[in-house]
Amino acid sequence: MDILDKFIEEIKVVCGQNLKSIVLYGSKASGEQTEKHSDYNLLLILEKIKFEDLKLLNKTIKFWIKKGNPAPLLFTMEQLKKSTDVFPIDFLDMKDHNKILYGNNPFENLEIKNTYLRHECEYELKSKLLKLRQAYMLSQNTSDIRKLLINSISAFLIIFRQVVRLYNVVPPIKRLDALKVLSEKTGLNPSIFVTIFNMKQEVKEALKLDPDLVMEEYLKEIEKIVDIVDNL
Repeated sequence: MDILDKFIEEIKVVCGQNLKSIVLYGSKASGEQTEKHSDYNLLLILEKIKFEDLKLLNKTIKFWIKKGNPAPLLFTMEQLKKSTDVFPIDFLDMKDHNKILYGNNPFENLEIKNTYLRHECEYELKSKLLKLRQAYMLSQNTSDIRKLLINSISAFLIIFRQVVRLYNVVPPIKRLDALKVLSEKTGLNPSIFVTIFNMKQEVKEALKLDPDLVMEEYLKEIEKIVDIVDNL
């Protein structure tokens, strides 16, 4: 029994009838994972979430985190429905890339409005651009810059995929395919994002490039898409 199967069985025992769904989302669900940079992202849907429920989960969740995975997200179905205005990007990505490990699919009939999506796309792009600038100014060497590029690319690709929806187009499942569609719609240059994605995939040619020059082009293209979304 692998770590995921063991965790699922323990959660089922701990939660009992309170457990409604276990959903795997993210790169492990979409098939875009890398062994070095991917972990298991899980969503648990519970009938109720009281303080005593959190206490019951404490030991099992600590074990899960020690194995290198993030703590699962906890929602009731009612809370999930009432949060579509706050987390449209995350929920749409989960809706598109998921594997139901237990129970029903909580995203099957979940409605997420484009007005919520445009607002969060703008917010996330601008806030991540600000953080990227700050982190670059604090970087000490080329290794720091390379790590910053690698650690930031997935978040931007997730947002870009959802920006495609703002053009009334259903985005492709694969993020690089969605990036291509976005570039066709906006004139964005996709090559720098592909380069950084290849860095994350440990493609030798990409890792040989000067991270400082890559960062310069990266910031320029992110600024371009920020302006585009701002004017939609």
